[in-house]
Amino acid sequence: MSTTRDERLGLSFPQQAWDLFRIQLTNWRWSWPQMVLTGMLAPLVSIAALGLFARSSGPAATEYVLTGSVTMAILFETQNRIASNFAFMRGNGAFEYYAALPVRREALILATLAAFSLLSLPAVAVTLFLGSALLDVPLTPSPLAPLCLLLALLPSAGLGALIGSRSGTIEQASSLSLATTLLMMAAGPVAVPPGLLPDALVWIGHLNPAVYAADSLRHSLTTPAALSALADMAVLATFAGAVWGLTSTRMHWRARYGRRTTSPAADPSSQKGAPS
Repeated sequence: MSTTRDERLGLSFPQQAWDLFRIQLTNWRWSWPQMVLTGMLAPLVSIAALGLFARSSGPAATEYVLTGSVTMAILFETQNRIASNFAFMRGNGAFEYYAALPVRREALILATLAAFSLLSLPAVAVTLFLGSALLDVPLTPSPLAPLCLLLALLPSAGLGALIGSRSGTIEQASSLSLATTLLMMAAGPVAVPPGLLPDALVWIGHLNPAVYAADSLRHSLTTPAALSALADMAVLATFAGAVWGLTSTRMHWRARYGRRTTSPAADPSSQKGAPS
């Protein structure tokens, strides 16, 4: 089996991903309490607002509000954070720095996903348990719950990486990511049962990964249904593979930041008669 350039220089792909994972965690070690606060603020406000009508609409509606709010916390903590982080790294030359090292961009993408997924867990857990208490929704987690949570994180994290790596500034990335988050929460039965939505929004929801993320959480945390959860996870895995593949191919790396070479024909010092 042939080895890659990076492996010949002494760094295997797992080592690259592990080192970059620790770098990302180190960069955010002082700000994670603020991340927990901001990550659960909007979902808890959503629980308080939507819970008013959900209680009168039956237990199914409160389950939608709970799992939809957890999905919102995931979007805020992964998609928005990763988009801002990638835009910041692109703006300050971090991509150029990492590209000059024996590091593959896939390792940076994987390390960033792992770091921000880990950092998002406190806000997701607080939203889940506080929301369960406020809405009186009992939690009956199934063995598929951890895998459902992981697959719920992947598409939103991939969208954040794609938005951030293609944005010119961190402000642009933040605005685009926030707009995408709000659209994903509104497009389909994410936090509201399909019976209370227009048919057009229900149809659009079939193309929205946030709908499948909320469904997988509901089918593994509140009303366990193994077959439905597996179907949701299959769709989420497809979304995740597509968006992460697109991010990996569209993210500028060595091709953009490679050293420019001057051809002899364009270099005046290489022409005959040029003064030394």
